[in-house]
Amino acid sequence: MAQTARKHTWYEDLFGIATGVVLITTGILFMQAGGLLTGGAVGLAQLIATAFEASLSPIYVLISIPFFFLAIWKMGIGFASKSFLNILIVSFVLDRLPHLIHVSAPNQLVAAVIANTLAGMGVLAFFRHNSSLGGFQIIALYIQDKFKVQAGLAQALIDVVVLVIGLSTYSLTATLNSFIGVVIFNGILAINHRPDLYIGRSA
Repeated sequence: MAQTARKHTWYEDLFGIATGVVLITTGILFMQAGGLLTGGAVGLAQLIATAFEASLSPIYVLISIPFFFLAIWKMGIGFASKSFLNILIVSFVLDRLPHLIHVSAPNQLVAAVIANTLAGMGVLAFFRHNSSLGGFQIIALYIQDKFKVQAGLAQALIDVVVLVIGLSTYSLTATLNSFIGVVIFNGILAINHRPDLYIGRSA
């Protein structure tokens, strides 16, 4: 039965994005506690931060800047602005959240499942409100819009490349557990972010 999609209001966008920030940052804390690598731009930032013993957040922001210009060109200024704001907020919260809560993850596989379920639902919240966490997610969304390939599948291919690169830094066990996490993360996006099913949209 056909339905007419309405746009999310500004307060629905605000609440949805705030929910995404909480879920994503908590998920990343579980990844860090479990010694896991994630995919995409965050995973690439993890590898660089580990190699240079630097903070994750500023590296992630720097990596995201070129994708911001791509988002303006292909996705529009509204999407790009909200995505870059998401990056800044997530980076800000990530720097402070470890001082507020402590996450312990003695079982790496369980940490991978929890972390990527939280992060996947958080990114889904961003997608549903016409924004993203930047980086390669912008490319995945563009591929979905342009070629009708589900964003979760496109993102999965990119994430696997990052995990393969990470083998030089992370153990095989950590990489395999990270791969399981990537499957969960992108499975959430592939199943739940589909233009043929979801009718909500945002300005």
